[in-house]
Amino acid sequence: MPGSFRVARVLGIDIRIHISWLLIFFLVLLSLADQVFPASYPQWSQQKTFIVSAIAAFLFFTSVLLHELAHAIVALRFKMSVSSITLFLLGGVANLTKEPPSAKAEFFMASAGPLTSLVIGGLGLLVQQLVTDNISRVPSLQPVEAVAGYLGFINIAVAIFNLVPGFPLDGGRVLRSIIWGLRGDRVVATRIAARGGQLVAGLMVVYAASRVLNGEATGGLWLGLIAYFLYGAASQALQQERVTAAVGSVRVAQLMTTDFRSAPAGTPIGQLIRDIVLPNNLQAIPVVAHDKLVGLVTIADLRKVEQDQWATTPVDVVMTPASALATVSPSDELVAALDRFGGGDLPLLPVVEGGSLVGVLFRESVVGYVRMREMLGFDARR
Repeated sequence: MPGSFRVARVLGIDIRIHISWLLIFFLVLLSLADQVFPASYPQWSQQKTFIVSAIAAFLFFTSVLLHELAHAIVALRFKMSVSSITLFLLGGVANLTKEPPSAKAEFFMASAGPLTSLVIGGLGLLVQQLVTDNISRVPSLQPVEAVAGYLGFINIAVAIFNLVPGFPLDGGRVLRSIIWGLRGDRVVATRIAARGGQLVAGLMVVYAASRVLNGEATGGLWLGLIAYFLYGAASQALQQERVTAAVGSVRVAQLMTTDFRSAPAGTPIGQLIRDIVLPNNLQAIPVVAHDKLVGLVTIADLRKVEQDQWATTPVDVVMTPASALATVSPSDELVAALDRFGGGDLPLLPVVEGGSLVGVLFRESVVGYVRMREMLGFDARR
């Protein structure tokens, strides 16, 4: 996701924070420190209230991360590659390099997040109750009571909201998996679930407007913002499935190019830029060793190295290794390539056969092909 930066790596998955997350963290902290905790614990000092609020906000976003990690762990169990988890304005998202391979995989992956939030919420309320029962004997446990109660409530609220049956919310993905399993058609299932997401977004807008008219401007505006992003994501899902249907049974071999540039493993970054990147205006270059794909390096990777180190730094240091790359074979359907491109900005996919790099498939070639079919009026289901 553009505008995000990596803060950690867990289970081989990059944990990233989008700059918009800083805004929501500040707003949650402000809400807790100015409204939530002062209303329940007016005897606390301002400093104590702020410290407890900061701890509660941090633990809330930790629970959001655990929610997304649950999705990622189940995805890995079903052999789906997870490139990163990003925390942003509206929570978090686990970024898959391809769509779930089956309705069963989608069902369990989508269910894992809300289930995790429910467990965290239940534990929070349990801890709160245990502390409340003993608070008269140990008044110093009030901060624990406050934080546990907040985490219990907010995580259960997150779970319930995510179970709303509108794609791409978890509930929408669960709905898609059920329809997919019953009808055996992911395109139809996605269309129904995404329309559900648009309907939910529309209802949220109506409710948000009513709250604004009733004087609850802040809450109404937040709901309106969530509805906006939900509607956009649902519409994007419909668009992606439309594109998937448009490519029909076309194979990767029909659109890949065998006239491509690659770099031998061990090539200094300076030489790579001088001899390959600049003359050919390339955004990504496969790295090979005896015709075997060993990695892929992008402009973003090269920018991680200071210019004064280009002459002595081999490309192997910054490339993404082949084991972590999404690849296709010449016989794969173009639909598989679309899944592997996903929603990222990777400009090409290596085409591998028998371990050897035999070509590359450019994203722009796929996009151009789809647009041409649409312009010519092809019916993908003919």
